[in-house]
Amino acid sequence: MKEYTEFISEIRELAKSKDISGLLQQAENAEDKRLCLFAAVCKAAEKGLGQVPFDEQLMAAKALTEGKIIEMPTGEGKTLAAVFAAVWHKYEGRKTHILTFNDYLANRDREWMKPVYDLLGVSTACVTEKTPFEERKAAYKADVLYVSARECCFDYLRDFTAQSLDGAVGQGFSAAIVDEADSLLIDEARIPLVAASDIKVQQDPELNKAMELTAAFDENDYGISLEAESIYLTDEGASRAEEFFGLENLYGEENAPLLAKINDSLKARFMLCENKDYIARDGKIMLIDKFTGRTAENRHYPGALQTAVELKHGLEISTRGVVMGSIALQFFVGEYPFLSAMTGTAKASEEEFYTLYDLKLEIIPPHLPSQRIDHETKIYYDTASKQSGIVKAVCSAHEKGQPVLVGTGSIEDSEILHGLLKEQGVDAVVLNAKNDDMEAGIISQAGKPYAVTISTNMAGRGVDIRLGGADESLREEAVSAGGLLVISTYMPESSRMVKQLIGRSGRQGDPGESMSFVALDESIMEKYKLKSLVPPRHYPEPTENELDDKILRREVERVQRISEGDAFDSRTRLLKYTAIGEKHRDQIFTARRRFLDGEKAGMWESSPRYDEAVKRFGEEKLNELERRTVVAAINRFWSDYLEYTDYLRQGIHLAAVARKSPAEEYNIAAEEYYLGMEEELRGFMESRLDDLLEQGDDYVIEIPENIRTYLLEDNGEELDKRPILAGFFSDETEAELAELEAANRKASSVLDSPEENDEEPKKGFFGKLFGKKK
Repeated sequence: MKEYTEFISEIRELAKSKDISGLLQQAENAEDKRLCLFAAVCKAAEKGLGQVPFDEQLMAAKALTEGKIIEMPTGEGKTLAAVFAAVWHKYEGRKTHILTFNDYLANRDREWMKPVYDLLGVSTACVTEKTPFEERKAAYKADVLYVSARECCFDYLRDFTAQSLDGAVGQGFSAAIVDEADSLLIDEARIPLVAASDIKVQQDPELNKAMELTAAFDENDYGISLEAESIYLTDEGASRAEEFFGLENLYGEENAPLLAKINDSLKARFMLCENKDYIARDGKIMLIDKFTGRTAENRHYPGALQTAVELKHGLEISTRGVVMGSIALQFFVGEYPFLSAMTGTAKASEEEFYTLYDLKLEIIPPHLPSQRIDHETKIYYDTASKQSGIVKAVCSAHEKGQPVLVGTGSIEDSEILHGLLKEQGVDAVVLNAKNDDMEAGIISQAGKPYAVTISTNMAGRGVDIRLGGADESLREEAVSAGGLLVISTYMPESSRMVKQLIGRSGRQGDPGESMSFVALDESIMEKYKLKSLVPPRHYPEPTENELDDKILRREVERVQRISEGDAFDSRTRLLKYTAIGEKHRDQIFTARRRFLDGEKAGMWESSPRYDEAVKRFGEEKLNELERRTVVAAINRFWSDYLEYTDYLRQGIHLAAVARKSPAEEYNIAAEEYYLGMEEELRGFMESRLDDLLEQGDDYVIEIPENIRTYLLEDNGEELDKRPILAGFFSDETEAELAELEAANRKASSVLDSPEENDEEPKKGFFGKLFGKKK
């Protein structure tokens, strides 16, 4: 706090001395612009919002301008803190994207803070999923843009499919402030976002036969690894498969594609569960997001797995999307030269934020000390006993008028608890994160006396729960009842998710209470073999009572730590594993953008028929036709690359049979394909010049149609179930990987631009992976 004292004091003094316009003028020549700008924002906030920013908000704002991630408790004013940083970015010559968790928060925060920006002369805009294209394009020109991280990423992908500058929003990358960073940069960071177009689906006879084979399987034919969340053939199952398909060796290299389809069939039949992992509705398979509990619109399983699940339910899909471009949020945010972030729970993932994003953590203290009472975790033998304990706790609080918020891990769990409470005469509201706008309104009333709200863990994210309701009209009654009681009903992958939930109570020094319930039969306990960790004499016999054994409690807590470490390792491993593809994407997207901007392609000049084409069409028209042709061709070739690497990734583990490193073989194969693709592009372009000369005015440039965006379910499980992949990228081989990538970047490419060598390097982890910023 001491390092901020003088900084904050100077801001307060400046705010007294001049008006907003005077402070803005002074900032132009100030040694530290932040002082004048922050003072101006303080005055604008007081005038436009009727709020005098807390010292803690100024601390948070300063940290954001230093490229840090801030941890700030719920209700402490992160939204206003971001305004200070965004205004500073404008005066540093940067446009700012404030990346939110959903459309509701993007629109709410922009409208909420707009009076402050208007008084400062800073232009703002908001983009949501429903924003029309022309408005969207104009919005990206604003000084500050509020947009969900997902939608911003989709715009980046859609620009890759645009055939002209008029068809692209042209977002550019300058500065980003990521809100709810724990969710976006950790929980959802590795889910690929996809732009696709449609093609007719050709039914795969091998996949159909694989589904026929696995339909007759029993538990002796396959095994499930809970640790790796994967499924595999046993010796008996492999023998049945070989007999069914008439093979001598299912694991022969030539049978890799078939084995991948059998594995997908196994997973579809025996691992993925309806109403838990997905919902079959209206002739479609809709995935359930494990973080929000909502059906994830437009999200697909990778490769043949999606089709296998459809076949499991007797669905025959006539069209399927071809992926035109794909990127995960963890790589997308790496495109911003200046990145900062904010959340209510960052400490548990401090190492990960620094390792993956080069974000150092700054913990901002609450304006008022917390009065929340956090009870020790309550442990039960099984789920039924745990649910009974939860119901008793809710009923007890409800009787005295205390508002209760119950967080569950799934739609199914929330509905079960709702039913149990109803039997006890407690009428609860159930939120499953299906409608952000509606549920934000409901969750804002969760602080009313006697209110009981059951929610999947992310419903209403970013919305303050004020005691006494949104208008705090019944505040005193809620306070006298003990404040908001928050109940966590399961042990998630990370303790951070429980802290997210608990943080919704005790807002700005309010009284509150939290309880956590876990059972020994939860999936996380089975996955990490709790029973083997606990000494036999400390593992309890079945009982309905709460368990209170110190050794048992210690090992339950240890399971959570193991899970957190495992999840971190998995995300880091996947990040490194996909490095080669991200390098290629960075190159290909940058090259296409140059051509879209009007750079001459120069691929037809070496053709013996070039002079003939110039005489016929004129140099200017020919250059334009070549540019349009290469822009469309890049889409086609990149789509082929993505399909190839997906196929390669599914079967690359078989390289271990030949005593080779699967990861090394994958990187070599992907690089060879990419370089070969560049040469094929040159040959393709030469053939297109011949087509142009032969077809004349009938020459047609094939472009992608019916472009749409969605999320792809991709958990990188092949890394978990094949340990040899995980071990390849050790600390010792980081230098070798960097040398390999440096050599690759030096290789001559038909897509290279002569000016690229003069650009500034990327910073942090992404700089190590990709070198210079494109």
